[in-house]
Amino acid sequence: MPQMGKDFLTGVWSVMGPEVLLVIAGFALLTLELFLNKEQKKIIPWLGLLSLLLAGGLVISNMVKLHTAAQLEHLSNYLYIMDDYGNIFKLIFLLGSALTLVMSIDYLRHVHMPKGEYTYLLLFATVGAMVMASALDLITIFVGLELLSIASYVLVGMRRNYAKSAEGAMKYLVIGAVGTALTLYGMSFIYGLTGTTNIAMAMEPISALWADFKFLFLLSLVMMLAGFGIKISMVPFHMWTPDTYEGAPTPITAFLSAVSKAAGFAMLLRVFLFLYSNYIAEWYLILVVLAILTMVIGNVAALSQKNVKRLMAYSSIAQAGYLLVPIAVLGKPQGSVTLLQSLTELVFYLGVYVLMTMGAFAVIAYVTRDAASESIESFRGLYQRSPYLAVAMSVFLLSMAGMPITAGFFGKFIIILGAIHTQSFWLAGIMFAASVISFYYYFGLIRLIFSKETDGVEPRLQTPMSLSVVIGIALLATVGLGVAPNLFLDVLSVLKWFGPGPA
Repeated sequence: MPQMGKDFLTGVWSVMGPEVLLVIAGFALLTLELFLNKEQKKIIPWLGLLSLLLAGGLVISNMVKLHTAAQLEHLSNYLYIMDDYGNIFKLIFLLGSALTLVMSIDYLRHVHMPKGEYTYLLLFATVGAMVMASALDLITIFVGLELLSIASYVLVGMRRNYAKSAEGAMKYLVIGAVGTALTLYGMSFIYGLTGTTNIAMAMEPISALWADFKFLFLLSLVMMLAGFGIKISMVPFHMWTPDTYEGAPTPITAFLSAVSKAAGFAMLLRVFLFLYSNYIAEWYLILVVLAILTMVIGNVAALSQKNVKRLMAYSSIAQAGYLLVPIAVLGKPQGSVTLLQSLTELVFYLGVYVLMTMGAFAVIAYVTRDAASESIESFRGLYQRSPYLAVAMSVFLLSMAGMPITAGFFGKFIIILGAIHTQSFWLAGIMFAASVISFYYYFGLIRLIFSKETDGVEPRLQTPMSLSVVIGIALLATVGLGVAPNLFLDVLSVLKWFGPGPA
């Protein structure tokens, strides 16, 4: 019996090592906070950052181990697995969370919030995202989704003396609860029809029952798509996004825009590939329509925004539309786009999106705090006050718009190319047109940044070291992956996306 217990713990660590480490770190920080005075609590975000870096090292170690393994490592009959699909998403989550914490170090000096609670909730939210990427069971996926969501609700409302923070948290909570209900309802159809909650084991029963229960399977798909759509800010389930992004602490806005969205895509793609991929030709038009609506409505709504965080919220909605395209085109029988190509397109753009979003919000956090305003007017004349921040922000905005020699351009280019390869010329054209619309509001902000008009003599901005690190990493990656995208593409090309094979 002791040997069986030891083997079980070894198996859990082998498959879930990074998640276990972050959970232990989260509870350790929760306990440590009780024994530290106000001044000593400044160390807690740094300890949280250290745990994220160690978890990242474990994920990389697992990726190396996977390439020498003869079989796929898993827990409890494929309840939870370790494959490169989950590993690459986990690295994106950990990178985004680490940059969020680094960004938060300066933010927490100037905004009164409990540092310990802030840090360990961010760690638990990251664990939830990681579970969503590696779980093969609907119940486990749901647990990960709720862990991410509940921690996010609290983080959004953590500015307790700020009315917009409470409003944003409440809207996120209410709409998130609706998404939870829809997701569970959709999952219940799968369990009721197949008798299992394991998405890999459900594939065979679905194939046998599809013809007789097609309507119920499609209903389950639509229900889950609606629930997942709330997490990724997909139109028409995006209503919470602008108010929540505006009210949340700026580093948490960055986390929601990058890490939470990436987790939603990891979950959506994993579930739909296993449960519905054999019948994608019958439902892919749903994704196509939603992708188009999300791209167009997100960009058009951003045109009239005067609050920079609301502008970035609508920009984030539009980015979700672009990311839906590689999934949607898998349903086209024409062309030669494979699952591997679509995964590469999605993960590449998602990775660069996380980096440029983190960089942009690091600049936003500092500029809006210095100006005591979140209006886009706070960026007027930024170049005269800080050329570094002005150039960095401009690069991030140009990358989001899809200008050449940026990572965002190459990411959009391969997505559009994938759509063209499936002869979805009209979808590629709409994506291009939506990107052109985005130029208007991105360039409007850039025009303000380089404007010579100011309200008077403005002091030069001294960027805090922690923000300079985030901005520097994001800037280097945004330009570097635009000039040499193969640095990332070569890594993606050697991944064993779904493991070395069944046990």
